[in-house]
Amino acid sequence: RSRPARARPRVRPAETEAEVFRSPEAAPEDRGDAAANASDGTLQLDVLNGNLSFVAQPLMIGHYRSMLLTGTEEVIDRLIGGSMQVALATDLYPEKPGSSRVFVNKRRRGSDPFHAPRPRAAIVVGLGEEGVLTTQQLVSTVRQGCIAWAQRAAEDGAADGLEIAATLIGSGGLGISPGAAARAIAQGVCEANRRLAGSGWPGVSRLTLVELYLDRATDALHGLQMLAAAQPQHFRVAPTITSGTGPLRRQSGNGYRGAAYDLISVTNQADEGTLAFALDTRRARTEVRAQSTQRKLITDLVRHAATATVGDPGIGRTLFQLLVPAEIEPYLAGEDSVVLELDAGTAAIPWELLDTSPAAEEHKLPWAIRTRLLRKLRKSQYRNAPQDASADDAVLVVGEPLIEPEKNYATLHGARREAEAVEQQLNGPGGLEPGRVTALLDQPDAARVITALLARRYRILHIAGHGEPVEYDEQGKLKHTRGVVLSDDSFLGVDEIKAMRSVPELVFLNCCHLGALNPRDTLRRPDPGAFAASVADALIDIGVRCVVIAGWAVADGAAEAFANTFYRELLGGHSFIESVHEARCAAHAAEPGGKTWAAYQCYGDPDWFYRSRVADAQAGRSAAPDEGPGPGSPSGLALALEEIAVRMRFMGGRAEALQPALLALEQRCAAQMGGIGAVAEAFAVAWEAVGDRSRAITWYERALAAEDASASIKAEEQLGNLRVRAAWAAGRGAKPGSKAHAAALAAIEQARLGLQSLATRQPTVERLSLCGSAAKRLAMLLARGGDAAALQRERQAAHTAYAQAEALAAASGQGALFYPGLNRMAAELLVQPAGHALDAAATEAVRQSLLHKSAHDPDFWSEAARIELEWLLAVAGQRLAESLAALRGAFIELQLRVDARSNWQSVADQAEFVLTPYAASASAAERDAAQALRELLDGFAA
Repeated sequence: RSRPARARPRVRPAETEAEVFRSPEAAPEDRGDAAANASDGTLQLDVLNGNLSFVAQPLMIGHYRSMLLTGTEEVIDRLIGGSMQVALATDLYPEKPGSSRVFVNKRRRGSDPFHAPRPRAAIVVGLGEEGVLTTQQLVSTVRQGCIAWAQRAAEDGAADGLEIAATLIGSGGLGISPGAAARAIAQGVCEANRRLAGSGWPGVSRLTLVELYLDRATDALHGLQMLAAAQPQHFRVAPTITSGTGPLRRQSGNGYRGAAYDLISVTNQADEGTLAFALDTRRARTEVRAQSTQRKLITDLVRHAATATVGDPGIGRTLFQLLVPAEIEPYLAGEDSVVLELDAGTAAIPWELLDTSPAAEEHKLPWAIRTRLLRKLRKSQYRNAPQDASADDAVLVVGEPLIEPEKNYATLHGARREAEAVEQQLNGPGGLEPGRVTALLDQPDAARVITALLARRYRILHIAGHGEPVEYDEQGKLKHTRGVVLSDDSFLGVDEIKAMRSVPELVFLNCCHLGALNPRDTLRRPDPGAFAASVADALIDIGVRCVVIAGWAVADGAAEAFANTFYRELLGGHSFIESVHEARCAAHAAEPGGKTWAAYQCYGDPDWFYRSRVADAQAGRSAAPDEGPGPGSPSGLALALEEIAVRMRFMGGRAEALQPALLALEQRCAAQMGGIGAVAEAFAVAWEAVGDRSRAITWYERALAAEDASASIKAEEQLGNLRVRAAWAAGRGAKPGSKAHAAALAAIEQARLGLQSLATRQPTVERLSLCGSAAKRLAMLLARGGDAAALQRERQAAHTAYAQAEALAAASGQGALFYPGLNRMAAELLVQPAGHALDAAATEAVRQSLLHKSAHDPDFWSEAARIELEWLLAVAGQRLAESLAALRGAFIELQLRVDARSNWQSVADQAEFVLTPYAASASAAERDAAQALRELLDGFAA
């Protein structure tokens, strides 16, 4: 095709992605208007410090190859309705760099009268294996994700000027900093705009990078500023970071990882004998060290360690000192979970045998057990789009296949007992459904084994028997493998597993290939770990998620304990790394002086877990908070407490998981640092977030009494607010006229006096609103039994306080006018005669305040207020029944986004304040609607 003149109008929109790449009007690489959709030809770049709960734009996120949606992906999947988890379970999820998939949020569409879904869509881009991604691959995969979204937007009739948001994709693993990730993402969007120019599909004019932690957001902003300085014709960067919902200053630890384990990469350099270590831990960021080794010396030690009849801790310590650089030993010698990423040159090393120096002899367990060691194989190429087994597929267990006597292999009674124990575990209580386990335990011949292998789809393949490599070169290095020895000169190896119609998720091979070899054979094979490493490599290459394979001969009792415990833990719902850990502990306990526990090379996804049935697409698996050692400084403690509060309020945290971590921080740190006002205030905020109002009040009192006076003035406001709410909670269940009821009324009145004192000294919208809140809850208690005149007086007091706050917000131009305005409207419905019409101008001012807040800085309160405005207007017009379905849907969607109980308690209290008296005089239909809405909100607050 010839390129048309640049002035020619656009041709028809491209209909396929291929047309975009060969579009006759595509702009050349050096064209100044790379982002042709922006008014001045540049891509606008913004950085937002906050969480993802209320991001409105389509949100781009990255996915490392994994069986689980965790962290950001888990949160977004919950917000858009679970379609990402469904795609992952059906093997439609992007994994390879350059792959992408758009998940449109259809939770709130069509007849929904309130607002559009947030985010509009999730754009998931594949990143491959963690630790392998390069910045250039990140640029390419972001470009493809943008083009995929442009295609979807064009189908919906969108014009130029698309806006998208993105996380700092790729910055949670090895090698890519937040700043580098930000630059690569922006460059990828810019490249997409170049490809899209002239295609008819819309381009992107604004990119917003969203990051929870301020320090990482700052790094991202600096990276974007560098990019804009180098290419001003392409990029324009906002000068400051925008604060969003639930921002955090930095992680309470020193590093940043989205996983609950340390990732340590150990690779063999081009020059033989040099190992390179790269650490991505919660204590270090990508520190690379090299260690020179004598390959022959290491090989001899490995051979001795593998063929010795008993374990020798001295060999493990020697290997550790030879292989691990001294300066990084502290990072490996701890007790955090460790995933070792290995390559073909380092996988044969028995890392499980390594142990720390004699100074660590006080540890009763070996290093690999203390650290929950797991392996991960670095691969630049692997089988594309393997057909994974599903949760409904079966398990195949084979124990001691038949081998002809003339083959001179030893009888493996232990292999049969191990397989029998595994079969009993899988079919026993808490195991699989009948018929899901195929067990061949009576010395099956080759035909039976291969026939069974290909007869069904299997998720797990467990084989215990002899294994045999086929050929070694002159140096004793393995050239290729045969696999599990069968009858009739047959083998079950990688080719046979590859022929299966689905790739198993887990392959467990206990191939005691050394057990029957004579000394001459053993000497001919100087690197016994190579068999296990090579088979694992081949299995991972075809798509097997997790591989457990014995690197040398194992003791029968310890091997049975390992397998039995491993499957028990898997069936109990534990992750792969947890199950391997418990299995190693069991094998070590069964044979304390042996080395069977170290024989098993375990490769795979640490978070993989066995699901006995198809999982609920909405359910996520989140680990309990890592308690770890207490923070070493007041600022570190304040950050840890702040993170607990934010996770509870905005990130789907569960009180039952966060309360123990908070209590542990209190027990470890309160005595030393609790006397600091700011720290005590942080404890109060955290306890309030997790639902313990009594502890929060105690800590607020402690904060205000601190000698250093470092607590904020807000602490005094919140103390009065919590005292009002605590008294209301205590009195609402008390019998009217009782001592408890009277005490609650007195406590609210006392707290109100303190709040009024603050508001009198320096009136603010917040303080006047808190005075209104106290009067409102007094009225609610009086409505349960009390003087009618006092009831009406308190309703009027609430109306007056909220009206003053609303007027102050209007006079000062504050965007929070909607909050006191809505409360004033609620009180007005009760103090005015029935049928009173709300002031139209004031109502419109509240609506505009809400629209501005939702458009520029949405949070839970603005979203809840938009729904509240609708039901207040419905009550004013006596049409609550006809609005009930839409109101319920909107509230349910918001609760899925934010389920913090304390937030919903305020919403439920407002409904009780208005709807209880409304239902008393309304029609039957309106009364039923009011009751239904109250029950819904009370349930959210419970």
